[in-house]
Amino acid sequence: MPRISLAGFQDPIRRPRYILWTLVAVLVAAAVLLATLGVTSTRWFCAEGCHKVQDDTIKAYQRSTHAEISCMACHMPVGASPVTFMLHKAEALGELYLTLTDNFELPLNGESELGLTMASRQCTQCHNLDKRTITPSSGILINHKSHEEAEVTCAICHNRIAHKEDFKMVLSDPKTKKPNHAHENFMSMTACFRCHSQGETPEGGIKAPGDCEACHSAAFELKPASHLKNGFFPKGHAKLGAEEASRVANFEFDEAERKKQAAAEGRAQGTEEGVGAKLKKVEAINECNTCHSEKFCSDCHGLPMPHPVDFLDTHPKLGQTKPKVCATCHGDADQFCDECHHGKSITWEYDTKTPWRKQHPSAVKQTGASPCFKCHDPTYCARCHVRGGK
Repeated sequence: MPRISLAGFQDPIRRPRYILWTLVAVLVAAAVLLATLGVTSTRWFCAEGCHKVQDDTIKAYQRSTHAEISCMACHMPVGASPVTFMLHKAEALGELYLTLTDNFELPLNGESELGLTMASRQCTQCHNLDKRTITPSSGILINHKSHEEAEVTCAICHNRIAHKEDFKMVLSDPKTKKPNHAHENFMSMTACFRCHSQGETPEGGIKAPGDCEACHSAAFELKPASHLKNGFFPKGHAKLGAEEASRVANFEFDEAERKKQAAAEGRAQGTEEGVGAKLKKVEAINECNTCHSEKFCSDCHGLPMPHPVDFLDTHPKLGQTKPKVCATCHGDADQFCDECHHGKSITWEYDTKTPWRKQHPSAVKQTGASPCFKCHDPTYCARCHVRGGK
């Protein structure tokens, strides 16, 4: 190809040739650009190029009902202009750089930010909601129209529809080395209670009925599988309730620390428009409270449940004044108290088959009397040993 210069365009003899070669160069560049844009818009390129090292995400996509749908159909705005399309491609280059340099984070889209902010038109370009006013599924009745009127977009509930994570993750975060994990599924009942409520208005002012019949048909088994297992009541439910309360408390603590760290690093804490940005996180919903109010446990047990943080300091008085309340869960109150106060708290191996009165001489001989005086005054022993009390 001859060298092209401005002088060539000024020369009447060479000008036609220069114009011709310039047009050829423009057409070749345009063809290469169009071919590049076409190839990088295929699901093959997304899976084998940009996200090849993120195989968990690709496998989830391939196991979904959307495996034959182009990635761009969901991840590109509907009816995007050429300018929007090119800006999207430029932004994707940054993601490709993170992939090539192992600076990406797992799981991708860790808090389902895309699902919380994706517009419904991404789904309605293929799905017709007019024919899905109410969708029954396994005893659940979902009124799509009422959700649409409340500006609850499709992906706020159907966040994992195109990436089905029903398998064991195999990757680890390249920086933290922590194993990859599945996202929260917003089709779970706890996710419903980001909006629905048993009478109390959640944060953000969003309120929807939490009554069972609002979503479940009469034939639906309302009790979860955990409630139907042998041993669930009385001991099993206490363990599950305590674990769930602890999980939520730990999550709220971790979330508060994360926000502090983000603020310290100077990251913006602004919120995006839309219902999704106002919702509580699924991890912050106590599963027990989706059916039972927070007073449910306390009304049954006769005291705040789970035990408050200061319970160790306040429980002696309660044990003395309301021993039957303790016996509701702990059975024989005397034995339960002995196992701790006359056992591990004084470093003594308590024998549940032998009354404490017969054990305590050996315990005092082994551990000394000092542990006894944590609860008893020094004259306590004299009431029996000197005065012959019972």
